[in-house]
Amino acid sequence: MGKTVREIAEMMGTSSDGLIKEKQRIRDEIKRQNIKVSKQGNKFLIDDSDVERIIGVLRSKTREENSKKNEEKEELLQKIKELQAQNDKLREDNQNKIEEANQISSKKDEEIRRLNKKIEKYADDFKELNDKQMQLNNQQQQLQAQILEQTKQLKDSQQKLLDSAEKSSQLQDKVDKMENASLWQRITRKFE
Repeated sequence: MGKTVREIAEMMGTSSDGLIKEKQRIRDEIKRQNIKVSKQGNKFLIDDSDVERIIGVLRSKTREENSKKNEEKEELLQKIKELQAQNDKLREDNQNKIEEANQISSKKDEEIRRLNKKIEKYADDFKELNDKQMQLNNQQQQLQAQILEQTKQLKDSQQKLLDSAEKSSQLQDKVDKMENASLWQRITRKFE
């Protein structure tokens, strides 16, 4: 008695979905082993001893294929785990860098606020010096008027005028230095 290709596939426990593929594998194995088939009616039959050989070889190949697939799956799972670990590490590093950047930004913002307050104070000081300069200019004009009115006291007035002019020049130098000073000089108040 013999078995058909379909019967061999069913003996191997093949599902109806995989039947066509399994039948092709059986036919390929029959050709590979040069197994003789007999024909009864319109069916091709394979001898029972050959059936056992075919099933043995195909089951062995299936085990090998499954083993290889399992190894590949294990390798892929291992790679996935490694990539997840790397991803977690990168995420943690990224979070640390964000926190570090936020801290640096916070410190810089605080420093900018502090420097802006200093600049505002220097601006107020400059305005005050400017007001004093205007007052000195007014005083100088008054002194000149007094000089015209009091020609008798020319020497005293001239001396006062020279003193005032010297003070005015010093203040003007300071104002000029402040006006031409860099931001750093204004902050440190070193105008020389």
